[in-house]
Amino acid sequence: MNNPNFNNVFYYSIVKTALGWIGIAGNEEGLRRCVLPENTRESVLLELNRYLQPCQKLIQADDQFFSVVIRIKEYFDGKVVQFDKDIINLEGYTSFQRDILLTTREIPYGATKTYKWLAEQSGYPKAYRAVGGVMRINPLPLIIPCHRVIGSYGKLTGFSATGGLELKRKMLESEGVFLKKSRIN
Repeated sequence: MNNPNFNNVFYYSIVKTALGWIGIAGNEEGLRRCVLPENTRESVLLELNRYLQPCQKLIQADDQFFSVVIRIKEYFDGKVVQFDKDIINLEGYTSFQRDILLTTREIPYGATKTYKWLAEQSGYPKAYRAVGGVMRINPLPLIIPCHRVIGSYGKLTGFSATGGLELKRKMLESEGVFLKKSRIN
């Protein structure tokens, strides 16, 4: 989803967490993008601008998604958090992509599910490889917890955020998921 059709004004907030700088951006209809930990605030802003390129204005507005920012900080401080479903805006995604992303939201804190499970739960039992493609373009990692999706044998697989599998491992371990040699135990 590199060229979504957005409204003209987007609001963003960038926050420092225990693992680095994280940013979120959205419009009046909801969140459109979450950038997971980067080393600098500037890197997050660059990524938000790259993703939101079609919009005419990107305005810093920390109060626009204040409750989301608080939950992100709490998550990276090791607290159990849940994000409201109604804060996200998946406009521009196909119905298949939306189905997969919304089903991913059902994976609870501290749990993992396989690509196969996700395909079956979404109503596409044979599409587990395509599920991986949707996870790669997830615009809202953490809020749509793609880090909780693993391979069929408990193996950690792909994670497109900066930090890759190491970040995925840290996020899962912070949720109490026990890992042994890159596998869920």
